[in-house]
Amino acid sequence: IHENDHAYTIVRDDFPIFENSWSAEEEVLLLKVMADCGYGNWQDVAQRMRVRSKNEVEKHYNKVYINQPHVELPQFPEADLQRFPCPVVYKLCDDPPRYPDSSQIFQLMGGYMAGRGDFNVEHDNFMELELRAIDFNESPAQEKDYLEERLKFEVLDVYQNCISDRCWRKRIIRKYGLINIRKHRLDHGMYPTKFKELLDLLRPFTRLCNPEGFDKYTQALNLQFELKRSIHKLIECRENGITKQRSVKIFKVLKSRRNEMKSRRHLLDDILIHMKDETSCQTWLQKQAVLETMSKGAANLPLPSAPRRSAPPMDIVGLPGYERLSKKERELCAGVRLVPEAYLEFREILVGECKRNGFLRLQQARTLIKIDVNKTRKLYDFLVSQGLITKEPG
Repeated sequence: IHENDHAYTIVRDDFPIFENSWSAEEEVLLLKVMADCGYGNWQDVAQRMRVRSKNEVEKHYNKVYINQPHVELPQFPEADLQRFPCPVVYKLCDDPPRYPDSSQIFQLMGGYMAGRGDFNVEHDNFMELELRAIDFNESPAQEKDYLEERLKFEVLDVYQNCISDRCWRKRIIRKYGLINIRKHRLDHGMYPTKFKELLDLLRPFTRLCNPEGFDKYTQALNLQFELKRSIHKLIECRENGITKQRSVKIFKVLKSRRNEMKSRRHLLDDILIHMKDETSCQTWLQKQAVLETMSKGAANLPLPSAPRRSAPPMDIVGLPGYERLSKKERELCAGVRLVPEAYLEFREILVGECKRNGFLRLQQARTLIKIDVNKTRKLYDFLVSQGLITKEPG
């Protein structure tokens, strides 16, 4: 006699149950996938179903199992109303966040699925594959190998440690709110920029205390930072003779004006900086003479401009390629401020082009090497003088 608790097998499952377009096989597969993915993850359910789209899965499940359940479904006894006076209402919220699958923020969340409260990829995701070949149900004819049995238990211990490590990581992520990166950044956005650099250094120590304690600690450090800055300002005012609070505002205004005047450049400052340059001194004196003449009512005269200072030679000793240069080439590189490796590369390009065409024009050289035109001219003249390249005949 076949009892209701005996094992059985459905031989034929291609017939419809609730809708003509859904077979019994698809209904069973849908329930299994929903148990794995959870309600609301329609995209994952549709991928597991393969033959159904996201909208079809959502519409069919809500219609058959949620909104209008059929009487053919098994009836379960009602729960004790005294123990459960009201149903638990599921409500979507923004924490944990639920972003679209195609958004960039979803990609930064590390595969977190908010509907399931879990991740698509676990820590040591392939650890379960190590347990596939383990079998403790040995036949009586086989001899019991204690070493093999011990190794199997060790594998189980490793898997148990992996499960504990997964729970620990999830607990840390949930405890410190590391999934919602946007909210975490907004919380730290209220601090000044210099204090944020200190927070970045303190981030590895967040695991030593709970989130509330770390927030209080950072707020206390921020208050200390602000107090120190206020104390330094008071010390500066005291050093400048400010003894009353009402004078601080005037001091700040005068200080800003003084800094603005310091930032301005004057011709006299340039003369003082280059006091040893006789040409600069003569130019400054000529300008003063012209300005004095104009102040007496003379016609407007053009002011002499300050001569352009030439850049000092560059120290190329010890740079890569220095030993491969001749004495004249070293002087050229130092004078035009060109590193030896770049000079060797430019020389090879210009000499090769000259060998192909038989000659090389200055315009061609400027097209081949993209540097300052004055440097190109000096390099071109030097190679011509050394006989490495030839000018266009005629």
